[in-house]
Amino acid sequence: MINHGGDLDAISKKYNIKKDTLIDFSGNIGPLCISEDIKNIIINNIDAIKTYPDKTYENLKNAICSYCLCDKEDINVGNGATELISLFIKAYNPKKALILSPSYLEYEKELKNINCKISFFPLKEEEDFIPNIDLLIKSLKDIELVIICNPNNPTGYSIKNNDIKRILDNCKFLMVDETYAEFENNSCIPLTKEYQNLFVIRGTSKFFGVPGIRLGYCICKNKEINDKILKLKDLWSVNSFANIIGIHLFNNKDFIYKTKHIINTQKQMFYSELSNIKTIKLYKSNSNFILCKILDKSINSSMLFEKLIKQNIIIRDAKDFALLNDKFFRFCILEEDNNKKLIKELKNIFE
Repeated sequence: MINHGGDLDAISKKYNIKKDTLIDFSGNIGPLCISEDIKNIIINNIDAIKTYPDKTYENLKNAICSYCLCDKEDINVGNGATELISLFIKAYNPKKALILSPSYLEYEKELKNINCKISFFPLKEEEDFIPNIDLLIKSLKDIELVIICNPNNPTGYSIKNNDIKRILDNCKFLMVDETYAEFENNSCIPLTKEYQNLFVIRGTSKFFGVPGIRLGYCICKNKEINDKILKLKDLWSVNSFANIIGIHLFNNKDFIYKTKHIINTQKQMFYSELSNIKTIKLYKSNSNFILCKILDKSINSSMLFEKLIKQNIIIRDAKDFALLNDKFFRFCILEEDNNKKLIKELKNIFE
């Protein structure tokens, strides 16, 4: 069973399709390819493979500090955001946690690994999956950890900082996964300077489009938590090339601007082209992906996936997300030519 978007190897094997011919709308990877830049960086720094990276990652943290406008001593880096999610949950070791749901599946997995009692705050379909902050705050009695993906995957909605502050004022600890925050220009990183009970996680896979380097980082003012993470984390979990490439990514202002421009313009094209189709509903998204509901009773998300894979197009069948079902699917925003291909196929199927 394929439970994550972007699992091209599994899909390629299952459907006997060459991996490099697949058009992947499932993985939420940013649309721009900077492979030539990265290729040249690797070539010019090939000798880095002969030595261990700086175990303090001083230059990488300096780049993150400038990029996020945060305090350098509050930064830890890791082998992707996924490692840091796991490390934080182990370091904090909550007995009771609350996850806004539907959301990323790995939170629940990591909490179960430490035998934490898990509650879910449901984002309701009839409210377009927009969280009711007042009800959320009322749900926090005896909860030691609240987990929010912001913007949320798969719904796309994001909670603004005034409401994040309300949650922080009423919870013991809040973990905010900002994997998709750069697509929106909304971040609670500035709040880490005020709140000791805030842990923010980011990665480079989605916005920068480099999931293969496995580079993530976290920002937290709580020294006790940071020290525990350092003790738990494997030494040199960020390899030499990820270290070097990361420094380049955070300083590449031209790439950052172009990515945001493409996402904003292409997302509007999707809403403009698809919103008039009466048999699908598009939810408002503050990220680089859009959640949709199929209103046509004769087709479900699995059937849609099978129709599109025949055109080498992969969407995310969202039925395995909590509170969703086989009427939901998600797609991300790629470059214009591929976006037009998806629009054309969806119109052929639903109109």
